[in-house]
Amino acid sequence: MKEQFTKMIGIINELADTVEKLSDIQKDIIEAVSKDDIEKLAECMKHEQVCSMSIRGIEQKRLKLQKEMGLDDVKLSEMPEKAPDTDTQIEIRNAANRLKTQYKVMKSASSAARFRLECGLRKVEQLMGRVGIDPTQTDINSVGGMHTDFHA
Repeated sequence: MKEQFTKMIGIINELADTVEKLSDIQKDIIEAVSKDDIEKLAECMKHEQVCSMSIRGIEQKRLKLQKEMGLDDVKLSEMPEKAPDTDTQIEIRNAANRLKTQYKVMKSASSAARFRLECGLRKVEQLMGRVGIDPTQTDINSVGGMHTDFHA
C-alpha cells in the first residue's frame, strides 16, 4: 500500500507541475496580447492545449491508481487519512496542498488572460468597424488569418 501511495504522491506532484506550467502559459498569453504579438499568442495556445491534454492524461492515471487502491470514492483532501503512516500522510497532504495552490494560481491567471483576450478582441472589432469591415462577415478559420467575405 505504501508503494501505491508513493506513486500517488508522484502523480499529484506531476499534476501540480503541469498546472504550474499552464499558469505560466496564461501569463505569457497576457503578455502576448499586451504586445499585440499574434504569433506568440498562437504559440501559447498550442502549449496551452498540450498542457490541458497532459492534465487529462495525468488525471486518468490518478483515478486509475485510486481505484486500484480501493479509494475511488475518496476525495484528494481525504487521502492523507488513508495513508499507511505519518510520513506518507505528511507527503500526500503537502502534495495535495501544492496542487490546490497551483490550481488557484492557474485559475486566477486564466481569468486574467481571458479578460485580456476579450478586451483585445473588442478593440479589433472596433477597429474593423471604423474601417468599414463587418466583423460578423469574416472567415477566421482560413489558414492565412482573417479575411473578409464579400459574397454576403
